[in-house]
Amino acid sequence: MAEVISFTDIVRARRRAREREYTAACVEIIEANLQMVLRLFSSGPVEERLVRARQARQLAELLEYVVRDV
Repeated sequence: MAEVISFTDIVRARRRAREREYTAACVEIIEANLQMVLRLFSSGPVEERLVRARQARQLAELLEYVVRDV
């Protein structure tokens, strides 16, 4: 006995799979950038700490936004 699968369902499933892959890649990139900014914050010049703190906060908020929908 065969099962009929809608072409639209197949396309939708593939698109969702690609979006999950893209999201996972984005999360990895954001996490790597956040780690780098935190290293620069702790080891960089004191004059740059405000900038690094703002960057870390922005990256953390972006990461929270991205993983909220995963």
